[in-house]
Amino acid sequence: MTRFNAGSYLNLKQAKFLITGLLNTIVGYSIYAIFIALSVPYLTALFLATIMGIFFNYFSFGHLVFKSKGSFIVFVKFAVTYSFIYFVNAIGLKVLITTFNVGAYFGQALCVPISVFLSWILMNYWVYKND
Repeated sequence: MTRFNAGSYLNLKQAKFLITGLLNTIVGYSIYAIFIALSVPYLTALFLATIMGIFFNYFSFGHLVFKSKGSFIVFVKFAVTYSFIYFVNAIGLKVLITTFNVGAYFGQALCVPISVFLSWILMNYWVYKND
């Protein structure tokens, strides 16, 4: 008889989240980088990449990691989560660029780990908590 191990389940879920998150990060960063290359201001580029990422990431995280049924409430919570992450990311990016004179590409790369951490916490414990 197979016994359920909560620790193994969480580790598998974390691994799926990291792999899916890597894919989502590559897509999101690529969109951001394209806008930067097109001379779009960095906060606008971040905003547009976030908006596009909400739809791509909702389906990838929802289906691959959290096995979500895709309810409207979950989507709203997901969008709120990404809005919050956008504002945290935008503040960090602005500080890095204006205070520390970091370039837009590298600055966003430095913001990724914080965004990943916030995504995991908010998605695991709020967005998909009861789904």
